[in-house]
Amino acid sequence: MNNNELNKIMKQAQSKTGLDISKMKEASEQGRLDDYVSKNLSKDKAKEIKNVLSNKDACEKLLSSPQAKELMKKLMEGK
Repeated sequence: MNNNELNKIMKQAQSKTGLDISKMKEASEQGRLDDYVSKNLSKDKAKEIKNVLSNKDACEKLLSSPQAKELMKKLMEGK
């Protein structure tokens, strides 16, 4: 996955969720992801994300996908 593909995926995620991905990343880096999610998503969607992130098996399954691995790699390169 190159930078153009990554940007395309991030734009799609942003348009589908309505979240500003760069602000979400910033909140995560500052340890405020939970606050950001709570303020920017419906209660149901925020609960859904929190459930996935708090469930070790679900989180591992999500993070083990090739797309997630590539996205994580690209995000870590930006640090």
